[in-house]
Amino acid sequence: MKQIIEIELSDIEKLKNFLVVDIREREEFLEKNMGGVNIPAHEISNRIGEIETKENLVIVCSNGIRSSIMARVIHKKIPTANVYHLSEGIFQ
Repeated sequence: MKQIIEIELSDIEKLKNFLVVDIREREEFLEKNMGGVNIPAHEISNRIGEIETKENLVIVCSNGIRSSIMARVIHKKIPTANVYHLSEGIFQ
């Protein structure tokens, strides 16, 4: 089983072959985002198939609180992935 790793914005560019999963609501994502896929937190269970084949997932939200929680949820559902969560959020 791989682990959940806290990451800072400046460290993301060092990763290779990663997918940003923005777990904020669609309206928040449209206002400002880092790219990647937008899967609101309440939709993760139903949409996990969209991300389960990725080896490196970077979970983001606005301030790091929701991404910390959802990183644990995603890690349980995809234990073979490296799950990173952006500790300070995209507005750091």
